[in-house]
Amino acid sequence: MNKLPEAIAQFQRAMKIDPGFVDARHNLAQTLILSGRHAQAIRVVEPLRDGDATACFFLAQAHVQLGDLTAASAAIEQAVALRPSFAPAQNLRGLILTNLGEETEAIVAYETALASDPNNVETLVNISLPLARQNRHDEGHRMAERAVQLAPDHIGARLRLGTSFIEAGAFLQAKEQFHAVLAIQPGQAQALEQLSLLLDGAEMADMAAPAQKALSKVRSGSLEAAELNFALSRIEDAMGERQAAILARRRANGILAKHMPYDGEADARQTDHILNRFPAVTPAEANQPDGPLPIYVLGLPRSGTSLVEAMLSRLPKVETMGERAATGFLVQDFLESDKPFDTAAAWDFAHRDAARLPTCPEGTRAYVDKMPENYRYIGFLKTAYPHCRIVHVRRDPRDVALSMWKSHFTGTALSYTYDQTGLARRVGLYARLMQHWQTVFPDQILTVDYEDLVTDPVAGSRAIAEYCGLDWTPEMAAPEGSSAPTLTMSASQIRQPVHQRSIGSWRAQADELAEFLEALDTSLWPDLAD
Repeated sequence: MNKLPEAIAQFQRAMKIDPGFVDARHNLAQTLILSGRHAQAIRVVEPLRDGDATACFFLAQAHVQLGDLTAASAAIEQAVALRPSFAPAQNLRGLILTNLGEETEAIVAYETALASDPNNVETLVNISLPLARQNRHDEGHRMAERAVQLAPDHIGARLRLGTSFIEAGAFLQAKEQFHAVLAIQPGQAQALEQLSLLLDGAEMADMAAPAQKALSKVRSGSLEAAELNFALSRIEDAMGERQAAILARRRANGILAKHMPYDGEADARQTDHILNRFPAVTPAEANQPDGPLPIYVLGLPRSGTSLVEAMLSRLPKVETMGERAATGFLVQDFLESDKPFDTAAAWDFAHRDAARLPTCPEGTRAYVDKMPENYRYIGFLKTAYPHCRIVHVRRDPRDVALSMWKSHFTGTALSYTYDQTGLARRVGLYARLMQHWQTVFPDQILTVDYEDLVTDPVAGSRAIAEYCGLDWTPEMAAPEGSSAPTLTMSASQIRQPVHQRSIGSWRAQADELAEFLEALDTSLWPDLAD
């Protein structure tokens, strides 16, 4: 009956009558988790941890909600060790492993859960994304389709299937799924935001009233309110209501900045620590080890990394991996500690990284990892893979800032994008890092200016292929023809022919970027035109 406080009181009373009544303790923990009282739930089931798989399952749930994935992982591993066929625990284990970047192991956990409960819709939805990230896109799509077939009114299944269609470039089918969500649950925030990225101007006008109505019904300051404000900002832009769009974006970013505050001081300290780890010039590696060549495409988010990846995907025997989070996870222990990243550590990094890679087809010459923020980790990457190629995409930071300000990123890694002062600070740290890496690894990093690339994609793509030791083909200059799925918010943009429309777009919206422009350290950008 959703009377959680009353339920908690009754479970507590049951435990006082019989302290050894295990089911009461389990049910109390579950209800506390549903009530958001996660620390209290941990105290309730911690005494049962040894030998009780259900207690470990609830412990893992509570730790996930508190953001402690290390503790959650330990608890869920204990749960599945005690009861390997416990399908809900295997499903939760898959979620935790996915959040830790262990997608191969996450898939195994989900498959174990499905072996016990093959029609579990939640597990089918959950396994779809890591399958796609492992380049098993068709399998992931089938899982999402099956989930919708089993439960046509399941919102999460419809949303995942719609996103899967976007990744494949099937935008009409994606829109159908998001409209189906709105038929089930009018005003659903994620569906409205996704549609705001897919609809054209005429269709956008029809979405204005539903989005406004939905916004009036959600809690002010909630994540749903942020999603709806982002949707409204795009709708207002499409309708020519610029000031209304600016206000909606300001509200959306303001909400997310409160939920995910950016710690600029901590970021600067970590950047200094990374710079100090790699102080000396490092010569290029002459030998080329066996196996596919790693190509890292990096730069600020929204700088054009997806465009370069799409160009490389047009080459035969080149596999694209999308935005792999592996590097960030694997170097975490080294970011603020003095633990040496020596030969043994670099070998361990490469070994663990390889275990997370999707299987490449036989004969693959190179694979592309286009996680933009790998620019922070170039020192680690060049130490672990001295022969790797680094393609750095550079774009006017003001255009980048405008694009990021208009974008809704998930997770906390890009929390700086929701605060213009923080955004300016992070852009400055990026400039410092790239200046340093160009000095430490001279002539080993190819810097591609986005503006030059879209102006002359033939010359730009030729330079990229030559630097990577690959044979250029004319198809590289027409990346919109790529059939490779894309798991980023650039999925719809790279299906369009290369264009120059966004160059200098910040000028028309300089008033909206006033805080960023005021805080930007222009001394780090001496070649910026006024």
